[in-house]
Amino acid sequence: MGGDHRRGGPSAETDNFDWLTAQPPLTRMTTADVLAEARAGAVYMIWRTWAEEIDPAVFLANAEPVLLSWVRDAYDRGGWQPTELIRYLARWGKSPVAELARVVVAVERDSRVGPTANDPGWLQQWEAAGLPTKVAGTGWMMAWAASHPDWLRLVHRFAMILSWIPPLEPLLPPLSAVRASSRLASKQAPTSANPMLERVRALLAKAESTQFESEAIAFTAKAQELMTKHALDQAMLAGAGSSPAAPGVIRIAIDPPYLDAKALLLQVIAGHSRSRAVLHQDVEMSTVIGFSTDLDAVELLFTSLLVQAHHALAAASVAAPPGSRTRSQSFRAAFLQGFTSRIDARLAEVNTVAFEEAKAQADKFLPVLRSRDEQISEFVEQRFGGLISSRVRGGYDALGYQHGQRAGDAAALVSGAVEA
Repeated sequence: MGGDHRRGGPSAETDNFDWLTAQPPLTRMTTADVLAEARAGAVYMIWRTWAEEIDPAVFLANAEPVLLSWVRDAYDRGGWQPTELIRYLARWGKSPVAELARVVVAVERDSRVGPTANDPGWLQQWEAAGLPTKVAGTGWMMAWAASHPDWLRLVHRFAMILSWIPPLEPLLPPLSAVRASSRLASKQAPTSANPMLERVRALLAKAESTQFESEAIAFTAKAQELMTKHALDQAMLAGAGSSPAAPGVIRIAIDPPYLDAKALLLQVIAGHSRSRAVLHQDVEMSTVIGFSTDLDAVELLFTSLLVQAHHALAAASVAAPPGSRTRSQSFRAAFLQGFTSRIDARLAEVNTVAFEEAKAQADKFLPVLRSRDEQISEFVEQRFGGLISSRVRGGYDALGYQHGQRAGDAAALVSGAVEA
């Protein structure tokens, strides 16, 4: 019985590798055909022979609309945002592939027409992505390739990675939107600065920068107190008959290592801030579902506490001799778990105090908070049905857990009045 000689696998009965040189008729392959083969999973060694049959200038010129279409498809059909797409390509393709991604994203930005060209959410994403300020309408692939001798390999890698990306919840209006405000899931970008959030941001910045534990305790506590009191005020306004809000969504990137432990910290913060967090392990991001100001507060507090945790972990590592447990993976993972356990308790304490102070008006805000919690649960069930819980990975170390708890106490969230 003869072996299987289809392209993509060796013969079942022989050791020859004729399949490696098998290729479709080169004269019929256009640039688009070759690029489609890369996205279909063609091995680079084979793929390169097809690409090299095309004049480089022709290949690069014809590749421009194809790469643009891929990025637009990732936006519209995939739900990806520019910063997320660039981050994912950087994660799996390293900086040269991320550089190509920034160029393509910038070209798409500069060619964008219609209301989404000035949508606040898109504008915010483009600014955060660190894109080139202006890219030529044509010839940009040639300009990029001129500084990358291995440009063919990078294009292949770019195509391969884009073929892996899973669909995400759309957070920005689609490119075909008839108006810029047509986003369905994401929280609306604020039209002006929120004074409460500016105070919270200032307090958390001070908590991150101070070298005195008592100051970090007070600054972080006051920030959480402001968040909770603001949420109660907003709920009372809603109970008084203001227009009902709807849950919104943000996605927060969580960088490895210790992805699970960091995601757990975000989950704890979200839970105590009237929100829900769902980890997407494969793309190293978490979706947070909540109401607009709460979502802003969750992102601010998570960023600040993660910075404080890293500072404490770095201090423990610097003080330890080489080869000690404080430098091990299990110690660090357990440290973050211990830190999170204390933050969990402290957030609960601050919220208890804030609710106690406002209990005289509980009949005004509690029904609204219950209604919002139900809306968030319904949203999560509809969009993320079938969620599972899993243990935090990374090993366990009792000493690391204890050190993390002490660091959590240093960032403790207890009630106290601090001037912003």
